[in-house]
Amino acid sequence: MTCLLLPPVPASVGTARRWAAPLLPPDLRDSVVLVLSELMANAVALTTTEGRAAGAEDIEVEVFVDPADGHVTVAVTDPSDQPLPPAPVAVEAGADHGRGLLLLEALAHDHGWSPRACGGKRVWAWFRCRAAAPRRNGPRPEAAQPAGCACV
Repeated sequence: MTCLLLPPVPASVGTARRWAAPLLPPDLRDSVVLVLSELMANAVALTTTEGRAAGAEDIEVEVFVDPADGHVTVAVTDPSDQPLPPAPVAVEAGADHGRGLLLLEALAHDHGWSPRACGGKRVWAWFRCRAAAPRRNGPRPEAAQPAGCACV
């Protein structure tokens, strides 16, 4: 697993994309980078709207590429305790927000979130490598990965 800590500022979204892209298998790169961008943007927005000062607590970004089959798990941890909302059924054409969870559901093979014992939450997305056989009865990504790099 590779981990990066970034300040909760808008520029960190692009930094996370540029950092993660070379770590990813080519057949998953575009989908993973798009979902990672969305998770980062949400983490930055939540950190800002909950009144935390920029830089008060970093956002954690994790990338895990399974060496056995090329499956990828990405996770973003933020200091917000707000749960992940359910995905909307429809979004108005002119709306500025509301498509992130739809993207997550469309591009990731599985996703979810979990609260962290030290506060905040970890939102993850799992992508199956197209060349690998489907996983059968394997652990879910949140169980297979540690709950963050900085929170022990």
